[in-house]
Formats: sequence, structure tokens, C-alpha cells
Amino acid sequence: MAMATRSRGKGARARTGVLAIVAVSVLLLGEPRAAMAGEPTDQIRAQIAVMYGAVGASASAPSPSSMGSVRKAADQMFDWRAMAREALGDHWAKRSAEEQNEFARLFVNLFEDAYLSKIRLAEADKFEYLGETAVGNEAVVRTRVVTRNGSAIPVNYLTRRDEAGRWRVYDLHVERISLVRNYRSQFASIIRRTSFEQLLARLKAVEDKRSSVEG
Repeated sequence: MAMATRSRGKGARARTGVLAIVAVSVLLLGEPRAAMAGEPTDQIRAQIAVMYGAVGASASAPSPSSMGSVRKAADQMFDWRAMAREALGDHWAKRSAEEQNEFARLFVNLFEDAYLSKIRLAEADKFEYLGETAVGNEAVVRTRVVTRNGSAIPVNYLTRRDEAGRWRVYDLHVERISLVRNYRSQFASIIRRTSFEQLLARLKAVEDKRSSVEG
């Protein structure tokens, strides 16, 4: 009985010691989710502010000059090449440099239009930055968007620091769904059922339709 009591006493002291170590670790290192804002968030915030300034304040279509400013901000924020490569998946390496460049160009137009159309549905003054989690050269910037009908949608910006030290977005998670993986699934299905050339043709048709509307 005495041995059992001593064993329980040692176990309790061991657990206390472990808890003390954990407490010290938290104090010294901090929790990853405690970082509320940093350079990735600041860069994303500034670029999104430019976009909202051009397309978020009015329900009418933005002017060509406004769209030029918006696309310039989007080019600074998104790592288009990385996103296009991930969206095409295993098929990327099978294509020539010329085909890769054409696909990347068409993908940029597709994604950009989809993203900017969503910005116009959101309330600029209710866009919330919830914090960021950074590990090495990658960081996730957490936001919440409130649409004009009152729906609150969590949107996470997955960023990576490039050689110039800028944080560039390589994916968006909307309600925990990866947009790049979603596109990859659709593109793979089209290629499987038809061909890569047909995928390019479909993307080109979308581009032509947009050009005619803007014209």
C-alpha cells in the first residue's frame, strides 16, 4: 500500500513537472495563433484596400482605368505562376514552355475575374483581419468577409515569401476549401474527358467573352 502511495506521489510530481515545462515553453515561445498581424497581413491589407477603392464602393462596373489599378494590385499580391502550375497539377510538366505560358495567362484572367467579382459582393468596411500564422517563409493570413446580404465568409490567404522579400498569395481557402485544388479538379476532368487543347479552347472562350463585355 505504501509503495502504491509513493508511486502515485511520484506520478503526480512527474505530471506537475511536465505541466511546468509546458507552461514555461508557452511563455518563452508563445502560441503560433497568438500573432495577430505582421508583414504578410500588412501587405495583403494594403493591396486589398486598393482593390476595394476601385471596385468595392459601387455596384456599377468600374472604369478601365480603375480596373488597371486593381489588376496591378492583384499582380503584386498573387503568385500567378505558382498558382497556374498547381492548378494544372501533373499535366504542367507534360506541356511545352509555350503551352505553360498560354495556360498561365488564361488561368490568371479566369481567377482574377472570379476573385474581383467576389470583392464587389463584399462590404469593404466589414472586411476583418483575424490574424496570421507564420512558419519560416510561409504564412496564412486569416480574414472574414461580410457580403452585402449579411453572410460572413472566412477566407484564408496562403502566402509565401519570394526572393525579393514580398509575401505572395499562392492559394485561397474559402470556408476551408482550396480554390486552386478546386480548379485543378475541374481542369483534370476536362483533360481526361477531352484534351489539354480543349481546356485551352474553353479558357480562351471565357477570355473572349470577357473582352467583348468590356469592349
